[in-house]
Amino acid sequence: MESLRRELQQISRIILIRLRSLGDSILTLPLIEALHSWRPELEMSVLIEAPFAPVFLHHPAVAETMILRSRKGTEPQAWTRMRAFRELRGRRYPAVLNLHGGTTSMLLTVATGARMRLGQESHPGSWLYTERIPSSVSIWSRQPLHTVEHQLSLMKWLGLPVPSPNATLHVSGDARARVRERLADAGISEFVLIQPTATLPTKQWEPAKFAELGSQITARYQLPVIYTAAPHETEVLREIEGSAKPRPLCWSDLPLMELFALIESCRLFIGCDSGPTHAAAALKKPVVVVWGSSDFAAWHPWETEYEAVRSDLPCIPCPGYRCKAYGEPKCIRQIPVQKVADACTRILAKTGVRC
Repeated sequence: MESLRRELQQISRIILIRLRSLGDSILTLPLIEALHSWRPELEMSVLIEAPFAPVFLHHPAVAETMILRSRKGTEPQAWTRMRAFRELRGRRYPAVLNLHGGTTSMLLTVATGARMRLGQESHPGSWLYTERIPSSVSIWSRQPLHTVEHQLSLMKWLGLPVPSPNATLHVSGDARARVRERLADAGISEFVLIQPTATLPTKQWEPAKFAELGSQITARYQLPVIYTAAPHETEVLREIEGSAKPRPLCWSDLPLMELFALIESCRLFIGCDSGPTHAAAALKKPVVVVWGSSDFAAWHPWETEYEAVRSDLPCIPCPGYRCKAYGEPKCIRQIPVQKVADACTRILAKTGVRC
């Protein structure tokens, strides 16, 4: 490892390929910050799909955020895959680190033409790498490991310093200003934010329960509740809007950077295992998370005050695409509203809010 460490100390630039997933992107930030802490002069670029680019756009350790058009996207500033292949080759990076491991990221890694190509030995096509990082469990000599620790395996493997592994989101001033104006127009200063959606049904608590929870919080603490979701998740918000009392604010039109700014402004964040929950943790907000099928050890909120409300069924964790054990995901649907409300009471008490 000594020779590889010396090589990395001599390069001036590196590109990190991190495709897919808001949560995965956020949990890459501790690695970026660790590399920057080790070598502040190292110029780091990140290649990321368009929907998740705001995670890196304003980070001071990232010299350039290179945006890849999503599969069906039409983002004018984003590259197509073919253009990305050409651009990467032309930039002549001395080193590339593949943090994704899928077919597209493997092809992009090769397209850089970098002399040093690093990635996990478990990645498909890892024979194309010049340096293959062993399994995280063998590097850390323990398990279970959090996803942040998996990402930091490179540092540990090379014997490089691993400082306090923070994930810090940097929010643009423009986004903060737009959110402040929108909150002022709604007459809101302090509020609780609920993101009631998840990517898989085994991670999704029922909308009716989120509506009841929000109604309890408003009645008990006189705090307004704002529900947020992506534009394609508006059906969940409509269900909540129809049953929550009083009628809550439901916003599904926020660009990702403005969602970060809204999360940054809230008193408490409530959600499922989702990208916005990881954003709340990275923004150091208190979090209550309703947990379903996911591997809690690997994906729990990182480095923030939080409570997780979860089941103890023996089938947890599972891949989560469908519930093979019961037909419907009991792991999350059996969680009662009162149990989550009690967790909110404890977290709010720690922040100075009492009923």
